[in-house]
Amino acid sequence: MFTEEFDAGAPHWIFVQAGGGAQAPDASADTGSLRFNLIAPDQWAYALYDAHVYADVRLGARVEFGAGGRGSAGMICRYDQAAGWYEFNIFADRTYTLLFGQWLAEGVARYTPLVIAESEEIIPSGNEIGLVCEGDILTPYINGVQMRRRQETLHVLHEGRIGVSAASFEDSPLEISYDWISVGSP
Repeated sequence: MFTEEFDAGAPHWIFVQAGGGAQAPDASADTGSLRFNLIAPDQWAYALYDAHVYADVRLGARVEFGAGGRGSAGMICRYDQAAGWYEFNIFADRTYTLLFGQWLAEGVARYTPLVIAESEEIIPSGNEIGLVCEGDILTPYINGVQMRRRQETLHVLHEGRIGVSAASFEDSPLEISYDWISVGSP
């Protein structure tokens, strides 16, 4: 389908935030990357591709943890503001999660863990991550290696937007950058 390299900004991407109070994250897309500068603790920032809705999709990205480096970076599929979304995150401590996220109020989200595991594939600085959302199966990838698949039958989502995430938790400021994001068929 396409690869976004952010050479011409991000005209089809919208930015939303959960947590972190009133301080909005600094998000920019230029000079070949999408960068999140999370300035507050416990801040979750999202960039959502707003030009298309996807059902079955394969996502990929190259992500780097910059200054602060102890938060999380991830990918989102089937984002629907009312119904929720699936989120795959990696952490610098070599853990990863698959979550079901849902807005409770503006800027307030609930995250239901679907998978929490460790992976030696996670490199503290930069990683290629991927997420396949096909039918009711969620399959995360880290540096080309498939992680634990999840069949999701409780929180069922059929289609939605795709995107990427960055979270600071207690560590701020934190910089996370995406060199590219690819979107294709599973």
